[in-house]
Parts: sequence; C-alpha cells; structure tokens
Amino acid sequence: MKHKICYVLPEYKEALATHFSYIERLLCEASKELDIFLIIEKGNVPRGNLGCSKIKTIGSSNFFLRSVKSKFWLLYARFYGYCDYYVHYSFLSAISASLIVKLFGGRVFYWNCGEPWKYKRSFLRERFERWTYRLVTFVVTGTEHLADEYAKHYHIPREKILVMPNWIDVERFEEEPDKRELRKELDLPADKKIILFAHRLSLRKGSRMILPVARDLLSVRNDIFFAVVGTGPDEEKLRSRSQGTEALRHTVRLFGAVPNREIQKYFAASDVFFMPSQEEGFPRVVLEAMASGIPMVASDVGSVSEIVPVSMKPFVVHPNDTSGFVKTLNMVLSQNSEQRQKQQKELKERAREFATGTVVKKFVKLFAHKEGRPCGH
Repeated sequence: MKHKICYVLPEYKEALATHFSYIERLLCEASKELDIFLIIEKGNVPRGNLGCSKIKTIGSSNFFLRSVKSKFWLLYARFYGYCDYYVHYSFLSAISASLIVKLFGGRVFYWNCGEPWKYKRSFLRERFERWTYRLVTFVVTGTEHLADEYAKHYHIPREKILVMPNWIDVERFEEEPDKRELRKELDLPADKKIILFAHRLSLRKGSRMILPVARDLLSVRNDIFFAVVGTGPDEEKLRSRSQGTEALRHTVRLFGAVPNREIQKYFAASDVFFMPSQEEGFPRVVLEAMASGIPMVASDVGSVSEIVPVSMKPFVVHPNDTSGFVKTLNMVLSQNSEQRQKQQKELKERAREFATGTVVKKFVKLFAHKEGRPCGH
C-alpha cells in the first residue's frame, strides 16, 4: 500500500511563469510511490489528475471563504487517512494542518526556501511566521546552508529542519537549436551578445541593477543586449527608464512574463545569464541556466555558491557591486570557444545532479522519517 500524503499547492495554472509549474512533474513522478491528495488554493483545475488520487481546488477570491474551505479539505484529507501534510509555502495551510494533526495525529512538512530575515517585516507578520515554524513538525528547505540559517534566525531545532533540493527537467533544456534561428523567432539581435535576466522584477531579485550594469558595460563594449524576462513591481519603472536614453533603448528590452514551459528558448538564445539578486533561497533559474549550459554571473546570496560548479564560483559576485558585475560579465563574454565548451559540459553535468527523477527519490524519502506524531496517537 502506498504511503498517503496531502500536498498543498498555493497556485496552479497551466501557463504559469513561476516555479510552481515544476511541481506538476514532481507530483506525476512521486505519485508512482505515494498516494497523493492534492489541494490547490488558487488557480485552475488541472486537465489531468497529475497522478494524484484526489484533487481539490479551492479557488475562492474571498480570503475568509478560502480559509474555511481550506480547513475543510485539510480535515477531510485527514479523515480519509492522509496523515502527512506537505505544504508548499502557504502559512495559512501550514497552521491549519498543524492544528489538525495536534488533535488527530499526523505530521506537517512545511517547505520554505529564501532569506526572509534580510527584510524587516511588520510585527504581526513576523510573529505569525515564527509561530508557523514552531507549529509544524518539520521545516523543509533547499540546502544545508539554508537549514542552518533558518535554525539560527528562527531558533528552530536543527533536527527539525530537513533538506530537499529544487529540481530541473533537464530533458527540456538538452536540445540545442540553431541559435540564429531561435533569435529570429524571439526577435533578438543576431549580432549581439545576449545577457538574459529571467526573474521577478523587484528589488529583492535585483532588477534595479539591470540599467546601471548595462550603462557601465556599454562603456566597455558595444556588442551587448539585455533580454529581460519577467514581471513585477519594478516593471513599469524599468521600462520607462530603459526608454529614456538612446543607448539603453537599443540595449535593454523587456519581454514581460513568459510561461515557464517556453523559458528554455530564451536561455538557449543567450550567451550569459545575469542574476543580481539581493535575496535568494535555491533559485530555480540557476538550475535552468546550468541545464542550458550557459555561464552565469550571479549574486553571492542564498545557496548560489553551493549550487554552481566550482569553476563558476569566480562568477559569483557580492550583491549590489555594479563594477563587479560589469567586470565579471565582460570577462565571461570575452572567453574563447574552448573555455565556453568546457563550461557548458560542467554546467550540464552539475544540473543533472538535480534532475527531477533524482530529487523525487529524496522527496519520497522525507516521509520515511520516524520522528513526529504518527496517526492514531
């Protein structure tokens, strides 16, 4: 008999531009070993069952009604024998599930991966977050370094924090299409060095570094083009400022949100990936860049240094270091073909360590832990 888990997903849409789209593949693979009851808080009902035994989509725009429905289905799952809850990011569901297991037994595995301690939050939000970490049975995060940081900042017993890395569908990125044809399809210049930024356009993800770095890099070389993929609170300001000067108008272009199922085209068409974030956890975009075999210049935040191959560590720069980003981007773009081919091989080999099938085994293994309050106790 398969082990039963209730998986809570904050959002599901078939054309999502966020990392949530990767969870669909995880569920399909993990369902071969687990009996999964999927609860989707917001979004669409999937066309298929994603391998899950049951799927319930709450979908209400009213917070109170969504909260009530969420509690009902979490309780429903428990009464049908789903003793372990795996909650992806949702504080509300993590707390509700924790209260249910305190009454009826079971365990709550709560995934959270980032560096929230870097930013000041309201008193209530901070208390709410810390309460969640105390209530759940286990906190799950992406790397050992992040686990240590969560333990330190939130005073969580280290043995209560489990590690499961993010994963990548490497086969999506293995194809190597003709770069010239691909650039024509995406309306990218064929004669430029393409620098790709693919992330949320926000302060935390470093979007405010794009224009200063582009401006300074232009003073070093004139063969560059920044392709900016994503949306967020900085989008309109970035768009207007990039159009404000003649040089940047022809050097920076915003493409808006792109469904994740199409993002591999932008990586394949690019020469280097640029991620000047101020805060990260286990960035999936780094895995996508590695699976595409393109070098990256990224901030030394979160677990970036743990994820990239050793040879890429010189390309990991202190956040907010404009001159460091410019110098490193120029160095990467000036490499010869032999250096690039060697890096491509190393990057792809490293990405395969995070292949979906490999990480699914680690996901299934999480529920083999003996700690926690078993069902019926």
